[in-house]
Amino acid sequence: CRSPHPSDDASALAMIQKRVCKRDVEAIYQLGNQYFHGGLGFTNDVPRAIELWTEAAELGSVDAHRDLGVVHYNGDDVQQDKPRGVRHWQQ
Repeated sequence: CRSPHPSDDASALAMIQKRVCKRDVEAIYQLGNQYFHGGLGFTNDVPRAIELWTEAAELGSVDAHRDLGVVHYNGDDVQQDKPRGVRHWQQ
């Protein structure tokens, strides 16, 4: 049985945070996306997004590895590190 989709940002954030507390890899990755893109009322916070994506990658998220690869390879709001970006893509 699935929960209904939240109808507002506060409800969506509460649902994601509840799942993050349970170490749900997809929720950790999605919370990182919200920080990166400034969604759900967050201001853009790339360092926090990278922390969350790193945690999700360590838990096995290929999507987090992809996004970490992109930001490091391109130098998006971080020091460009192409080898590090490639290493994430190879994970």
